[in-house]
Amino acid sequence: MIYFFEHVAQKISFLMGRILMSVKIEWKIFTAETQSNGTWKSNSPNLEELLNTIASPIKIKEYTPDMEYSMALLAVKGLPYFKITEINSENLRIPNNETEQVQA
Repeated sequence: MIYFFEHVAQKISFLMGRILMSVKIEWKIFTAETQSNGTWKSNSPNLEELLNTIASPIKIKEYTPDMEYSMALLAVKGLPYFKITEINSENLRIPNNETEQVQA
């Protein structure tokens, strides 16, 4: 069933001309990455569950052209010891005042 929703999300993104992206956050041994279906994948099941609760697309209150990046910003706001370490996108526009955070 999850595969079906991931497949549908990929098709919709392709049809809308949106380039799929992912954003990775890290702290010590813990890593997590946004998925194109609006969920998180992590090397820790507990962290994955926490991020899917506190930094899901439902928690984002305003329009954003880059949902995965907005999810990552929300995650590091809630878990300040985490940092954004990797952004995989060709069309991401990061405001100047947030680029310092990408350094890890």
